[in-house]
Amino acid sequence: MTSPRSESKDALASASNSVIESSKQALFDLSKDVHAHPELNYEEYYSSNALATFLEGNDLPVERGIGGIETAFRATIPGGGGQGPTIAVLAEYDALPEIGHGCGHNLIAMAAMGAALGLKANAGSLPGRIEIIGTPAEEGGGGKIRLLEAGVFDGIDATLSSHPFSNRTIVPAVSPRGESWSLAMVGYRYMYHGRAAHAAAAPEAGINALNAVIHLFTGIDALRQHLRDDVRMHGVITDGGTAPNVVPQFAAANFMLRSRDGRYLSDEVVGKVMQVAEGAAAMTGARLEVEEFYPFYENVQPNLTLAQAVGANLQALGVRLDDPIPGRPGSGASTDFGNVSQAMPAYELRYAVSETPVASHTSDMCETAITDYALSSALQVAKALSLTAADLLCDATLVEAAKSEFAERSN
Repeated sequence: MTSPRSESKDALASASNSVIESSKQALFDLSKDVHAHPELNYEEYYSSNALATFLEGNDLPVERGIGGIETAFRATIPGGGGQGPTIAVLAEYDALPEIGHGCGHNLIAMAAMGAALGLKANAGSLPGRIEIIGTPAEEGGGGKIRLLEAGVFDGIDATLSSHPFSNRTIVPAVSPRGESWSLAMVGYRYMYHGRAAHAAAAPEAGINALNAVIHLFTGIDALRQHLRDDVRMHGVITDGGTAPNVVPQFAAANFMLRSRDGRYLSDEVVGKVMQVAEGAAAMTGARLEVEEFYPFYENVQPNLTLAQAVGANLQALGVRLDDPIPGRPGSGASTDFGNVSQAMPAYELRYAVSETPVASHTSDMCETAITDYALSSALQVAKALSLTAADLLCDATLVEAAKSEFAERSN
């Protein structure tokens, strides 16, 4: 005999899945449209307008320019079932320089739009409210950080999102305390100012800024053996002089610094690299100038309560879940979703978009992001996000469990 709760869940699922499925072509077209108009950090005018217009076309009012960001937006779906939590579903839609949508953000956007349709179909039966938030500039611009600082996430009880993940759909079943599902990351630009001179006639009159950058690289290479093995430090020389017969007056390098532990990154790694940078300046006589060029992306804090809720709905939809990759607890990349996960219970589903492995941030992923396989996967993700948000709205104990886990992992 089925319980009233299971009958209610079945009715909600049927209504949500039905409207998302019937909107499949419109969602696919929207995803392809975003893909065909790749835009960089905070320049997503076409994409944000396309997504907001889609929501408005489905009778969902949209606030544009939220948090002081022109390309951010929010649609609020008020529930009709009384008091309850506020659940957010996030969309991303920025692209990569030169590559375009090589991270598949057009799929993230589509999944959030589909979830919005599913939740709207059940709004009258759901307590609380849903917020569909368009978050720009994930690729290094820290859009979610700015929205957090502006108070856009205030009052939200839990946040859900998604992200393409090669050929595997992974929902972690275990995650020890202290584990991270991504790398914290910050980026710095190290600039050295020297003095130009003729490299053959009067080299002694010059101060070689490029030598300082080279010492920076060798110093960081030497530092690696004295840091934890989860640390990643990678950089490029952006300026190295103009001609070999002129002592370089200016040289610069951009570095990204990462770790699975945001506190270790900020308290240990950043300072040690700064000492190396200062040492390189002292060795050459160049003057060092440092600028932050990537904001501080926190590592993603696990929330198994939310993960398992999403996983249960994926299984109910018939989506195959893959085993975690041994020795790899989550992504080896960085995301400003980590900052959201450090502020509230949050989960970003990583899901398969191809039958065979495909690397992110490549032209291969860009091509993959508009295949039938990827679009169909994102449609299933939209259904799962919609159903999970409904679960959270209808089950206060599930929200409290997610909050309790968040509090425990935050201590």
